[in-house]
Amino acid sequence: MLKFLFCLLISPLAWAQVSLFNTKGQQPDICLDKSGKIELVFGQKNKLFYSFSLDQGKHFSEPSLVDSLVGLHLGASRGPRIASSNKLTIITAVDKSGNIYAFRKSGNNVWVKNRVNDIPEIAKEGFNAIAANEKHQFSVIWLDLRNNQKNKLMSSTSVDGGKTWQKNQLVYASPESSICECCQPNIMMKDGHIAIMFRNWLQGARDMYVIQSQDGGKSFGQAQKLGMGTWVLNACPMDGGSLDIAPNGEIVSVWRRAENLYTSGIQGEEKLVGPGKNASTVMLSSGQWITWSHMGQIFLKSNKTDDPKSLGNGKFPIMKAINAQQAYIVWENQGQIFGQVL
Repeated sequence: MLKFLFCLLISPLAWAQVSLFNTKGQQPDICLDKSGKIELVFGQKNKLFYSFSLDQGKHFSEPSLVDSLVGLHLGASRGPRIASSNKLTIITAVDKSGNIYAFRKSGNNVWVKNRVNDIPEIAKEGFNAIAANEKHQFSVIWLDLRNNQKNKLMSSTSVDGGKTWQKNQLVYASPESSICECCQPNIMMKDGHIAIMFRNWLQGARDMYVIQSQDGGKSFGQAQKLGMGTWVLNACPMDGGSLDIAPNGEIVSVWRRAENLYTSGIQGEEKLVGPGKNASTVMLSSGQWITWSHMGQIFLKSNKTDDPKSLGNGKFPIMKAINAQQAYIVWENQGQIFGQVL
């Protein structure tokens, strides 16, 4: 039975929390198009499910099966990703053999699968991200072990709506050894401007970097470290942060260092948000908004306010803008998928 989500603000500090579906799921991701359609993907064991909302998240369709993928990577920010070019939608997922697959809808509404990586079984860590622009260009990034068994950042582009994927391109390789091997990279695209955020590993430090392209991913500039501080850590924090491209083209970001979250642009000092992890951010007309998890709860705040609001129990929140004024947040809690309009 279709389950409805009524996204109503109860009070200034309390929010309604109702699961979106009876179906259990993990690692939800969302994308939005200009019409306001919200598209959602999540994983369940070895299966991928898709759902959508035409009324800004008040009601979602019954989840439909996209495909089964033996050994689907799920958990700890690993999971399926989704992006829309307003007319076309692509879902990506990684199996435990290390292959990245893209699923696109054919004319008869059947999801068609093809492989993105041009060398098989090189994405063993299971992290990937996808973005699209309005010209139906899609770009996928992932952690890749080719040539030297060291994780590096690779990408591939499709200019035909996911029917074919171009030769894989090296975006960044650490001059020392590997980039951080178990943190989710993220990608945003606006026209030909691509911004990619990843956790590096240089001189023992696990700091966040952004690397950008101004020509649709044909070439990339120098990777730039975020913030003035550093995090020397002989372990992987399992936390990749989030970024957005503001209307003026500037980058806003949120990321974790030690037990705290920070916001920053590409240059300058970082600003403390507070304790937390697995943050997501969007830039709206009201400013930068951040959502994250801390001690089993989902929190939300603007960069213009001091006090965060609790959205309820959960982890791994993802937030995307619906329009200039609103965003939608989705997360998981004990095997159920939850959502909320901001």
